[in-house]
Amino acid sequence: MSPAILPSALSLSPLSIAGNMESLGTTLRHRHRHLHFLTGTRMFTRNPSSLRLTSNGAAVPTTTTIRMALREDGPSLAVVGVTGAVGQEFLSVLSDRSFPYRSIRMLASKRSAGKHLTFEGQDYVIEELTADSFDGVDIALFSAGGSISKKFGPIAVEKGSIVVDNSSAFRMDDNVPLVIPEVNPEAMKHIKMGSGKGALIANPNCSTIICLMAATPLHRRAKVRKTDLNST
Repeated sequence: MSPAILPSALSLSPLSIAGNMESLGTTLRHRHRHLHFLTGTRMFTRNPSSLRLTSNGAAVPTTTTIRMALREDGPSLAVVGVTGAVGQEFLSVLSDRSFPYRSIRMLASKRSAGKHLTFEGQDYVIEELTADSFDGVDIALFSAGGSISKKFGPIAVEKGSIVVDNSSAFRMDDNVPLVIPEVNPEAMKHIKMGSGKGALIANPNCSTIICLMAATPLHRRAKVRKTDLNST
């Protein structure tokens, strides 16, 4: 894969995950007979003679939509903590956004290894997280707790993976960008996917993301000087 600046879309939390994936999705436009490809989805006529009537009596082809996120030109992914609530949300947003990927590894603890998981119509076997789990992985999404991130995050980076960590493990590390893509995407502009060089990206917790998503536009317009918050 040719080097490309990592999109502002890879700092993933349940709240920022959607914004953090947008720009890796590429648009493929192609028309051939009854096939139409657009932004990772495929719309096609079930049968050229299969028609339905509109309210004004016009006959139009019946169409359906199939996701096409699995693509040879996409990055390879790994989801760490895939059986947890946030891991499942990762998969949900990947699917909702038709995020392109050529492969995806489902990683979890030893007790979950060997179980089956269905994602976008494909059957996957959950693998035990080990130091070898990140060979050939471009992007690793972590949400398995701080201790797991601290142990395996640096290992993944050494293997060349870009790690997006949802835990608190690296939030206070000055050497790790703390990113909300709609607020400070420039903090990770130096990170390039496909360069073979791994990196860590952290994101704030959910209440901080919610607050800053609302406060940042106000601050840019009128300069917020102080906020008093209570997340209880």
